[in-house]
Amino acid sequence: MPRLPSSLKWLIDRRGRVDGEIKKIEASLAKCQRLATALEELKARLASIDATMDLHEIQIDPKNIPTIRSQYVRVNLPHGELTRCIVLCLKLNEGLPISTEAITSFVVARCADLDTEQEHFSRLKSSVRYRLKDLSKAGIVKGHHKRGVDGLWSLHDK
Repeated sequence: MPRLPSSLKWLIDRRGRVDGEIKKIEASLAKCQRLATALEELKARLASIDATMDLHEIQIDPKNIPTIRSQYVRVNLPHGELTRCIVLCLKLNEGLPISTEAITSFVVARCADLDTEQEHFSRLKSSVRYRLKDLSKAGIVKGHHKRGVDGLWSLHDK
């Protein structure tokens, strides 16, 4: 089998990277379209609630009702992706303990927007923390910290 010239290898690599970026952006656009559809559905639902309130004999201006934000926010990653990212981060660290904060930063860099707001980062950090606890109970990772301290984690030696 003939050896590939370095220029052709570079072109193959470059094409693969550009194709990967295209697929990543297309996935983001599909997500944006789903969010736009969900937004329109929610606006229609809100309008129907406001119309129903107008039918009630006690009149209340819907604009005076304060907004209530949902408490539960799910990390929007495909099933199992959070676990895969955590395990990959710990593998790349080659057995040295790594903090929950660093693992969360790795997950953000790999799976989320790089300009993630601090509020979203905190929610993701909570998800990572809970996932690490479950992985610890399963014997996949082990903690190197005391309770109440930001965790240091590594893969369990098997």
